[in-house]
Amino acid sequence: MASDADQLVEMGFPRNRVLKALRATKNAGLQPAMDWLVEHSEDPDIDDPILEHAGGTLGTASVTPTAGGDEDSTEKEGDVIQDGEQTAQSLICQDCQMILRDAEAAQRHAMRTEHVNFAESTTAIKPLTEEEKQAKLAELKQRLADKRAAKAAQDKEDQKTSEKIRRKAGQDLTEVKARLEEKEMKKQVEAKKREKEQDRLAKLAIKAKIDADKAERARKKLEATTGIQQAAAAATAVAAAEAAAKAGPAKVYTETRLQIRQPEGQAPIVHTFQASDKLSAVYDFVRGHRQGAFKLMTTFPRKVLDGDELEKTLNDLQLVPSGALAVTLH
Repeated sequence: MASDADQLVEMGFPRNRVLKALRATKNAGLQPAMDWLVEHSEDPDIDDPILEHAGGTLGTASVTPTAGGDEDSTEKEGDVIQDGEQTAQSLICQDCQMILRDAEAAQRHAMRTEHVNFAESTTAIKPLTEEEKQAKLAELKQRLADKRAAKAAQDKEDQKTSEKIRRKAGQDLTEVKARLEEKEMKKQVEAKKREKEQDRLAKLAIKAKIDADKAERARKKLEATTGIQQAAAAATAVAAAEAAAKAGPAKVYTETRLQIRQPEGQAPIVHTFQASDKLSAVYDFVRGHRQGAFKLMTTFPRKVLDGDELEKTLNDLQLVPSGALAVTLH
């Protein structure tokens, strides 16, 4: 009579998978083994070889010898079967109610336990008919198809979820980048406005100086030709011109834009500092952009700034509202 393993193999399952299923279900019968095969059909290691362990592999002898060491008295794996696996040759031990596969298994059991009361098993498992096999196989195929369809649907849903997460992350990144670009643009616009204002004030100062020079030359000329009275009037005009040059209220700057030129043709470093920042803060900032020892110096007149100048503010060093420094390696 065909065993469970043989019937499953006849239904098209690889023997290696069948043996794994029977071992995993502890030979509980055909249906549990079929259920296990369906449940684990997609396991990545389903076709890996069966590894031996301390209890032995399916079909091998158990390592539980009797006191006498006789191999014929040693029960083998598969001697004891579960209810529902009986065949016409199986026996039941009436002393312990253990179901044994055949007469040889009963003999080994009797030698090990000294039980002597055995009877034929009243329930025998019948082999599947060809129609039953086809029905079981169709059921298995349908269950496998349902399982694969459910897994495909879940994979599709997981893919949709992953795509939503990816798009959301991309949108967040785009928004952050846009905000940073907008902030940087505002800083550049404000810097250009400050530069224009500084240029306008510088032009006004130059014009006032030119007017004062003209007035001074006119005073000297007038003093030479018309005397002290006219010279006094010219002096008054000079004073008025100087007063006009200084009439604009002095603007207090809280920030300064420094351009730090690097040696060897490297791009200059441009950064906006607070007017109250010390020169040491500028050194720390430059160290973050280059390695090695260096010093900072003014471009005109050329003067190395270190030592006591490190504790002076940029306002004290007349580097406000803008200025230029150069990196020197000497």
